[in-house]
Amino acid sequence: MSMEKSRVTATVCAGYRLWAYGLCAAVFFAAADSAAVNAVETMPLPCPQKCKTDVAAPVALDETATVTVDCPDDSAVAWLALHFKQWYGVHAPKAGRASVRSRVAGGSEAYTLRADPSNGVRIAANTLAGVRWAAYTLRQMAGVKRGTFKIEGRVLPSLEIADRPRLAFRGVHLCWFPETRPAQMERAIRLAAYLKFNYVVLETWGTFKSEVHPWRNWPDAPCTKAEARRLADIGRDLGVTVIPQMQIFGHASLARGGSAKHATLDMHPEYEPLFEPGGWVWCLANPHTQRVLRELVAEMHEAFGSPPWFHLGCDEANRPPCPLCAEHPRAKLVAGHIAGMAKFLKARGARSMVWHDMFVDAKDPRWSDADNRANGTAETAAALDLLPRDIVICDWQYQGNRQDAKKDWPTMEYFRSKGFDVCGCPYGNFRSFKPMADALAKMGGMGFIETTWNTLSGKGGWEKMYALGAAAAWGTAAKGRDAFANALRTVDNDMKVGDYRDTGVLNWQIPPESFQK
Repeated sequence: MSMEKSRVTATVCAGYRLWAYGLCAAVFFAAADSAAVNAVETMPLPCPQKCKTDVAAPVALDETATVTVDCPDDSAVAWLALHFKQWYGVHAPKAGRASVRSRVAGGSEAYTLRADPSNGVRIAANTLAGVRWAAYTLRQMAGVKRGTFKIEGRVLPSLEIADRPRLAFRGVHLCWFPETRPAQMERAIRLAAYLKFNYVVLETWGTFKSEVHPWRNWPDAPCTKAEARRLADIGRDLGVTVIPQMQIFGHASLARGGSAKHATLDMHPEYEPLFEPGGWVWCLANPHTQRVLRELVAEMHEAFGSPPWFHLGCDEANRPPCPLCAEHPRAKLVAGHIAGMAKFLKARGARSMVWHDMFVDAKDPRWSDADNRANGTAETAAALDLLPRDIVICDWQYQGNRQDAKKDWPTMEYFRSKGFDVCGCPYGNFRSFKPMADALAKMGGMGFIETTWNTLSGKGGWEKMYALGAAAAWGTAAKGRDAFANALRTVDNDMKVGDYRDTGVLNWQIPPESFQK
């Protein structure tokens, strides 16, 4: 699109929140492609690209309007009416049931959205999930009536959209550090739903407040059982399943390795026998370790509403075993530990997930490319064949600042050849997100989990991960900076954010350490 055409389009669309997908967006999101010729201001863009809009024929979206819902799930109309009220207040449109029901092509999450002056606004979907995604698209496209002091209702362009996701499992991985402001976790979950992710893997780094073993968390841990259930309920209402993560192998310190912190041993050194020397890895051969971990996992699983998934971590357990563990063959010890925990969770109705890196040998020439993140030994790699095949392997990829769009994913293919479901989990190289999602769709991978690691805690960069991850998983192009800012601001408004630090993508515009007295 030429800059002149971009300016003309932006002028025509002013007042209806349509975005000219021009050079600035392409620079900010390098993974964006040219498919978004209509490029309405939605994140992610519709897939496939069937999206017709006409701003010259506006459609009211206010208290005078009724949005008709065609969905076999009878709860969809009530859900939409409730959320219209929450979003729009006194100017909320009504939600009504369609007299005739039809099947929408494209699967359980597919939807169509139509708006025209004669027939109003109509949503058709096969499930409540599809209605939710349609509602988020509608909300992003609706602009306020112009020329007023305060909001007096909204309008839509006339439009016709047929949309559906490419991947069924679309997740984002979040880390809750003690440095993370609690409000940021809620907004991260809300934003995930708004961008049409349907799963959040929530890893609590010593911030889950255990009542069973209170020595296992940092003092004043903010994620109480009540808070965990509240966040899970928010996610469920908005269309996101929150999957709790607990480390049962490595990362037993619940702190980043370089920090030399330990959530347990810094405050309660009496529990040292539960860990291997140094505290980084759990002592797997200690029967008290097995008991404690099951009690902690059960407590966390219940606190988050007993979801059908649970992530067991298991990455970077690269420390030698203690004398007690050395009495056992390493492969059998590791596999028995993980398989036993997976069986325990299966009895609770949950399927287990683990990170991939300990199950590929770092000395194996097949994984010589550092991007494959092989952290295992021959022994831990051998444990893979001893694991039950209903465990999901989450293949995380760090690619630093590489500028190429990586297109080969040998470890994902390897785990699939072994009979495991695989989720691809990108990070760092933004150009790789779409190729990874393309590869997952082609190979029949289970899904896509965008990892954010420590970036959510005020560092910045996570906004690109969210935007590009959502686009890649949905199967379409990415949008520009303003589109993301609009989405984030909408979530902040839903939460009624009142603290400066909980707005935008950074806690501070100017880092506190640079303040001059």
